[in-house]
Amino acid sequence: MIKLLTPNPALMVESGERVILVADIHLGLEYELSRQGINIPYQWNRILNEMMALLEEHKPDRLVLLGDVKHGVPATSFSERREIPIFFNALLEAVPFIDITRGNHDANIQKYLPEEVHLHTSKGVMFGDDFKVAAFHGHAWPNPAVMTADAIIMAHNHPTVMLSTPLGVKITRPVWVRGKPDIEKLAAAFLNQDNVRVKEEEEALNIFEEEYGFECGSPEIIVMPMFNDILGGLPVNSEAPESLLGPLFRKKLVDMDTFDAYLLDGTFMGQVGFLRDRLEGRV
Repeated sequence: MIKLLTPNPALMVESGERVILVADIHLGLEYELSRQGINIPYQWNRILNEMMALLEEHKPDRLVLLGDVKHGVPATSFSERREIPIFFNALLEAVPFIDITRGNHDANIQKYLPEEVHLHTSKGVMFGDDFKVAAFHGHAWPNPAVMTADAIIMAHNHPTVMLSTPLGVKITRPVWVRGKPDIEKLAAAFLNQDNVRVKEEEEALNIFEEEYGFECGSPEIIVMPMFNDILGGLPVNSEAPESLLGPLFRKKLVDMDTFDAYLLDGTFMGQVGFLRDRLEGRV
């Protein structure tokens, strides 16, 4: 059902339709770097070419972008205002449907999108027939309906792993991170977010299903790497778990140390906790 499009930071979901998912493009990043005295060529055309190559090779029915399409916050730079319409008009020639789940960098992006592009809120979007997928950026609380999905796909953290070479030099590499959340904790957190109290003798999962009318599944979480490789990343095996971004991690609802990490070429690196111990010299 889910296929990593190695070595690209993109994945394909096949469930009734073929859907490619990509995250964290950050068009206009160069403008902010230039204000810091770092001048690099415009990247939007390179990113567009890479995405067009994916679309032409895999011919999906739909493209879903998991937020942070643009970079400027809160303002939108002149380069973003120019690049975003060109970028999406080109993509629409290769794929008939495009969805965007709003990220924390996507303020006012609706002003620059072609009307054919469907912009969703930060609560995300769900799709799939036999295999249900919930997709959102990850900086805000998603829709409680994500609990019914088979897979929760999110972004926002730009996950990397930090590795130590034999010479003692530390390097980072982008990774996919995947694992199972504690469904009972997630259910309790959603209820707490909506000010629904759970008594000690009650099970949060039962109250959740009564409150929202959903029958919960057992979803897997996949955290996507950033598509724009100029962006910095967050080393999941170096950062303290509570310093990871987004409510699911900040509130310790997800134990990242039990999640598996994969390089972009598909190489399995081990669990994040093992990679943390390895980096710190405990194994």
